[in-house]
Amino acid sequence: MKFKVWIKNYTSLTIGGGSEGKADISISDLVIPPSSIKGAMRTAINFYLKETDLKNKYSSCYEIRPDKIKERHSNGKPCDVCKLFGYPDSKDIGCFTINVVTDVEKLPKYVLTRVSIEDKTQKAKEGALFSQETIPPENEIEIEIDFRCDDNHMLKLLLYSLSALRLWRLGRNSLIDLKVEDICQKVNNCDNEMREIFNSLKDYMW
Repeated sequence: MKFKVWIKNYTSLTIGGGSEGKADISISDLVIPPSSIKGAMRTAINFYLKETDLKNKYSSCYEIRPDKIKERHSNGKPCDVCKLFGYPDSKDIGCFTINVVTDVEKLPKYVLTRVSIEDKTQKAKEGALFSQETIPPENEIEIEIDFRCDDNHMLKLLLYSLSALRLWRLGRNSLIDLKVEDICQKVNNCDNEMREIFNSLKDYMW
């Protein structure tokens, strides 16, 4: 089942890109990798589960690093979150994939020049300037989600993950909102819980 999601940024949006240089500062074109969106959703739902009663309905190892996820599921029995998003050495890549529909090249952009920070000292690296293309606020990005698992329990977890992303950040701490196509027209059994989740996602909050 495929359905559309629209993401609107309310602060400048930067995901990936950028390169360092000593004299001439090269500019990398901004891209929006589906893996970055998926990763943000995964992190968001992990924090959401910890803070809500949903943790009684869905299991999570609460790990982010691939080596830790692999270690937690060495017995081949993934938690619900890893079943949805995939995990290292699994036979598939989870229950869904994301395709960015919007042509990012056609969106307005401006360039920011920044300096790299040394992780250990939290001080600027000498001469390590890098530039990034950034999407200004109030732009909309359309993505398509291809959900492949015949499991409404997992579909609801996916919707909860989108809801959690609203309260999280995308890219370099960009504040976003999103809305979702009416999936109840596409599923065989849209129960009250699924309808309630969708109703909370059918329009932008702000």
